[in-house]
Amino acid sequence: MTRLVIFGARGFAELAHYFFTHDSGYKVAAFTVDGTYLQETTFCGLPVVPFEEVTRVFPPSEHDMFVAMGMQKVNRQRAAKVAESGAQGYRLASFLSSRANVPADLELRPNTMIMEYASIHPFVHICSDTVVWSQTRIAFHTRIGDHCWIVSALFGESVEVGDYSFIGLGATIAPSVRIGASNVIGAGALIVKNTQPDEVYRATASKASRVPSHRLWHI
Repeated sequence: MTRLVIFGARGFAELAHYFFTHDSGYKVAAFTVDGTYLQETTFCGLPVVPFEEVTRVFPPSEHDMFVAMGMQKVNRQRAAKVAESGAQGYRLASFLSSRANVPADLELRPNTMIMEYASIHPFVHICSDTVVWSQTRIAFHTRIGDHCWIVSALFGESVEVGDYSFIGLGATIAPSVRIGASNVIGAGALIVKNTQPDEVYRATASKASRVPSHRLWHI
C-alpha cells in the first residue's frame, strides 16, 4: 500500500484523509503545512510536519503527496504548492471515488480529486489539479482545465473551462460554451454564452416573501 502525505490541515485536508483512507490504495502517513502556519503537531491522529522538513521525515522516494488546499486566489495558491511539491520529488496523488460514475478510460491527472456520485460521460478531459465535487454532471466532449474547482455543477456537452476557474454549487453551463480562464461562476448561475478571462458571475439571490410563514396554511 502506497504511503501518502497530505498538504494541509484544515477542512479539505480532513475530507481528503477520509477519502484516501476509506476508498483508495493509499495509507495516509502524515500531514504537512508551511512552517509559518504550523499550529498543531497532530491532525486526524497523524503527525503534522513543517513543509520545509517533509522530505527528510517523509521522503518522496517512499511517499506520494496530495495538496489539499482550497480555491484561494482563484486556485493559484494550490497550483503553486502542487508545483513546489513536484519540484521536491513527490509524485502527486489523485483520488477517484468508487461511487463516481465515470468511463473506464478516464485519465486521472496529478492532484485531481473526483468525489462520490459525480457523473462523467465518455470523451471528457479533466486536467491536472482539478477538484470535482459530489453530484457534478459533465457531458461528453467537455474539457476542464488545470487548477479548477467544480462544486456540484451541471455541464452540457462540448463545454470548455479555462484554467484556474471556479464553478459554484448548482451552476449550469450550457452546451458548447467556453468559460474563460480564472472565471468565478457563483452558486446557481446560468451561463449560456462564452465568457472572457477573469470574469465573475453571480446568480440573483432569492428574496424573502412579504407573506410570513404562519400564513401558509398548506405547509
